Amino acid sequence: MRSELTMRPRLGPVWLAVVAMTALAAPARAQIDTSKPIPIKTLKPKLVKFRGEVMNATAAAITVRSLENEAVIRTFSYSPKVGERMQAIIDHGGYQYGDRVEIQYEAGSNVARRIKGKPSQPL
Repeated sequence: MRSELTMRPRLGPVWLAVVAMTALAAPARAQIDTSKPIPIKTLKPKLVKFRGEVMNATAAAITVRSLENEAVIRTFSYSPKVGERMQAIIDHGGYQYGDRVEIQYEAGSNVARRIKGKPSQPL
């Protein structure tokens, strides 16, 4: 019959191996220069085009129905630059119902960055 001490596994060599691997796996402390900022490249957002017919145009927003699918209607607010240009267009009569336009906007937003299209003569 074996004694109780011989039945227990020996943990001494296992612990020694664990301690050795932990010490070897510890990351080395790198010297990091924090005095200079790290330059980050800013990506220019890609503009998506939406072609359609004007349903309504005001100084705050433009509503356009798609030329490709008449069930798709989108309303775009204006970027500051486009807002100034739209105010000048509205002062001269603005876009009328049915005018064809191409609106360029950032994917995932409803803010028009550019609007191409000739406004028709006011009624």
